[in-house]
Amino acid sequence: MNKINPWAFGIVFLSLIAFYAWNGFKFPIFFWGETCKQDAVIYDTKIHTVSFGGQVNWKQTVRYFYSVDNNWYDGSYTLKGGQSRQKIGNLISLEISKLQPEKHRVRAFYKFGRNAGDIDKHFETRQLSGYKKINLTNRVFSLIDFSVQEDSISQYYGILHVRNDSIKELVPIIHYYKSKTYLEYQLIDETLRSQFHNKYQIMEFQKDEKSIHLKPLEETFYKF
Repeated sequence: MNKINPWAFGIVFLSLIAFYAWNGFKFPIFFWGETCKQDAVIYDTKIHTVSFGGQVNWKQTVRYFYSVDNNWYDGSYTLKGGQSRQKIGNLISLEISKLQPEKHRVRAFYKFGRNAGDIDKHFETRQLSGYKKINLTNRVFSLIDFSVQEDSISQYYGILHVRNDSIKELVPIIHYYKSKTYLEYQLIDETLRSQFHNKYQIMEFQKDEKSIHLKPLEETFYKF
């Protein structure tokens, strides 16, 4: 019986490790059955610096959500060295399994081009019990609610439905909650959507555009 050459085994093993690292430490995705193409929207980005051999490089992890048959899904992707940095609101082309829409892979990133209706504004309201902030970047919003009493942060991510130039509807998709003892990151279900819309559903820009008014809770956030 022929013995396995340890050098050949080592080369194959190192090649697999290199491919795994190049693929963002994720196993490649294989599809069974039909697939479809769908665009996703980036709602969060984080830059990481990586030091190797005295050289500092960057990596960027983006999180995105996408809709299939009126259901929302989310995913993440870490960009490699040669890829352009992405912004919140940018679109990604995905290949998605029709049988399992949560199973997908990134096909390409679209080039970012600003449109007349793009937004990049930030507002907040401070209270004795904490603060709230809302960030508006292109079609995406994030609403942060920090509570001093509970020492917790609740954050919603979603998209803006435009009613007219000054009035937008907030559509929550992702909820993030963190306290000293608990961490949760989930897609919005009907209960959470109802709770959100009992406080915030309609956002109206004030005439000076230095503040916004959120209904039905009737809260005013000021530009910062």
